[in-house]
Amino acid sequence: MKNIALIAAATSLIVAGSMPAHAAPDAEQIFSKKCSMCHKIDSKKVGPAVKDMNRDPAVLRKTISEGRKMMPKFGAKLSAEEIDALVAFIQSKQPEETANPCAKNPCGQ
Repeated sequence: MKNIALIAAATSLIVAGSMPAHAAPDAEQIFSKKCSMCHKIDSKKVGPAVKDMNRDPAVLRKTISEGRKMMPKFGAKLSAEEIDALVAFIQSKQPEETANPCAKNPCGQ
């Protein structure tokens, strides 16, 4: 009886260990399905190019969740995890910030 319990315990550990972990959302696929009809990475479409979007993750998260101007709300359509993955994807496609933030767009002019 003791051997059966050990075998059952070992089997359950093996099965649990072989199950795939919860997969992270595929942000590129989400972007393709939900965003690409209005946004491109490097050029303006209906909405701004990803490279020109705000870099602040809080602003990106709020805009995706609550919408802005013509952009619809996705807060009820995407999970928080999907939105976070999308924010990370957007940021990964943006150019590095320059040392002088006024270099690209002159400040105060």
